[in-house]
Amino acid sequence: MIGPHLDFIYLSSWGVVLLLIFLSEAIVLFAAYFRLDQMERHFIASHLVSINRKTLGNGLWGRMKRVRQIGALTGRFTHFQMLDPYAVMEAEIFPEHLKKWGKIPGHLMRAALTGAGLLLIWLGFDWLRMTVSKPTSDLKLLCIATLIACVVLALLAVIAKIYVSFFKLAEIESFLKESYFVARNRRVMGNGAYGRYCRLSHISTMLLLDDDFLSDSDPHAMDEIARFPLPLRRLVIIPTRMLAYSFLGYCVFHLSGKFFGVLA
Repeated sequence: MIGPHLDFIYLSSWGVVLLLIFLSEAIVLFAAYFRLDQMERHFIASHLVSINRKTLGNGLWGRMKRVRQIGALTGRFTHFQMLDPYAVMEAEIFPEHLKKWGKIPGHLMRAALTGAGLLLIWLGFDWLRMTVSKPTSDLKLLCIATLIACVVLALLAVIAKIYVSFFKLAEIESFLKESYFVARNRRVMGNGAYGRYCRLSHISTMLLLDDDFLSDSDPHAMDEIARFPLPLRRLVIIPTRMLAYSFLGYCVFHLSGKFFGVLA
């Protein structure tokens, strides 16, 4: 696998990743038992928080999941949470001293996942180097080339999304002035690289959602989405689909190669 002189760095890096995950979960656990009741008291009009309290219960995992969902409301919310805009609105005025119990674990987990992704890429390059250095069948080389193509397409899609988020996002958002969620993301997510990427990702999701979902979550934006300019629509949607299809293609070819023994 990895050269002996890099073993320590590689294993130490995984140790840091696991430590970040542990710290994130430890903070969530503390908040679940010592801050959750205070956090939920601030959601008066939200049905989502009260439903979660009943359905998830007061067990260990239930309380931790309730903390995570409140943390998502104060940052990058899920599609399901869009169906309760009042919860997202109340999260905007959430006290800062309580908001940190959702934000800090999220930052730690994102750092851990980013590190894990980079380490997996490192491992993949090392596996590729060792594979092509040995006699290999044409079918295996073709499978490897397909996997590399999927990774390249994914990287190109991410680069395209980053470019659009920095140089076209203001123009794109100007066509969605009636959308509460677009305005909310601009206020909450900010103008950093991660914030801009999240704002663009949400708009791409809105453009791909069906009308029934939008009518329940963001009805004021429906007319604007219907009139959204086609060139900008393509600029938003195509990189998103490229990223999704390249990830799906990578998984299909990798699992198929393993199953049929091509990548054994």
